[in-house]
Amino acid sequence: MKLLRAALASVFLLTLLSSECWGRNEEERLINHLFKERGYNKDLRPVERQQDAVDVYLALTLSNLISLKEVDETLLTNVWIDHMWTDYRLSWNSTEFDGIDMLRLPPSMVWLPEIVLENNNDAQFQVAYYSNVLVDPTGLCYWLPPAIFRSSCSINVNYFPFDWQNCTLKFTSLTYNAKEIKMLLKEEADETSKWTVEWIIIDPASFTENGEWEIIHRPAKKNMYKHIPMESNKHQDITFYLVIKRKPLFYIVNIIIPCVLISFLASLVYYLPADSGEKMTLSISVLLAQSVFLLLISQRLPETSMSVPLIVKYLMFIMVLVTVVVLNCVVVLNLHFRTPSTHVMSDWTKRVTHYNYEPTLCSQEKDNWSGIARTVDRLCLFLVTPVMTVGTIIIFLMGICNHPPHLPFKGDTHDYREENPRLL
Repeated sequence: MKLLRAALASVFLLTLLSSECWGRNEEERLINHLFKERGYNKDLRPVERQQDAVDVYLALTLSNLISLKEVDETLLTNVWIDHMWTDYRLSWNSTEFDGIDMLRLPPSMVWLPEIVLENNNDAQFQVAYYSNVLVDPTGLCYWLPPAIFRSSCSINVNYFPFDWQNCTLKFTSLTYNAKEIKMLLKEEADETSKWTVEWIIIDPASFTENGEWEIIHRPAKKNMYKHIPMESNKHQDITFYLVIKRKPLFYIVNIIIPCVLISFLASLVYYLPADSGEKMTLSISVLLAQSVFLLLISQRLPETSMSVPLIVKYLMFIMVLVTVVVLNCVVVLNLHFRTPSTHVMSDWTKRVTHYNYEPTLCSQEKDNWSGIARTVDRLCLFLVTPVMTVGTIIIFLMGICNHPPHLPFKGDTHDYREENPRLL
């Protein structure tokens, strides 16, 4: 009796396990059918005829604009790369495999278009994580790997810190030319229409805004270079553009305002009496402070001779004015401490200063030298202060009026936004 019960229990357990294994192994049977029975070769393009090209659709989802390093001219972004193509060798009849309508395969098992970032700045072509490739019964392959890209971005520092930059992420196939694969922008559709995704996708729920840069435009374009033969993998590319504008508040508060305030301290030199002995001290201190600001700015910018940043132009302008102030102080101090025993007042000086020709005491003549020094002080004050004020306003107005274009591409009236797609 005990043996009979044990036998029945064993049969029941084996039946249960076999049914579970059969349910689990339908996917395994499908994979075996696709890769072994059909003899799938991942090194061959999924085309029926050699002259056919594989249509590869691309889109880019931006998760985070991490930083733009001006010194290295490097844009650091966190993105998801949307690949889509059809591999007819991976199609199946779902009714023959227990209704399986999706396969998740490691990318090492299937053919990949090998599309990489061409303008990377660190020679790293791999994505951050090789996620599974999703395959449906029609053979449509969908691959969405994440990546952190360090792309080169030419920096225009003309209007720093009121500047904007146009950075690109250019994708091309590493091994296939335009005759072998056709790179296209991703297409989407609803019940009534169909359109091309001509922009970098941003999901507001997962996107992290950058504290220094604001995204103005983010178009996407397929570029064809007719002067390059189709046999070259440089004949086509898909480029994603990021037109970004700097948020200048940090630089206004921490550099521009202190710099302007310190600069106008140079005007106070003319109010200091010459006997105080602090005129030269104050003017030299302002000059040294401007040199420190110039050093701080130079550490944030690329070492280029193509252009001079706006803030550097302002600092150089102020340093020239402060140098003039130092020279004025030297002249004023020289006039103030003159005595009749060392310097005789010339006739033209007497005429200019309305000096009394009647004989005077030496102390009175010394007072007149001091008066001339005060006159030169006031004259320099009324010359330097307006020049400094007007120059400051003009230089910073140039930066404030520097705005990115209203449209991404010159001569193209389309704005390349998801709110205004171009229907197919």
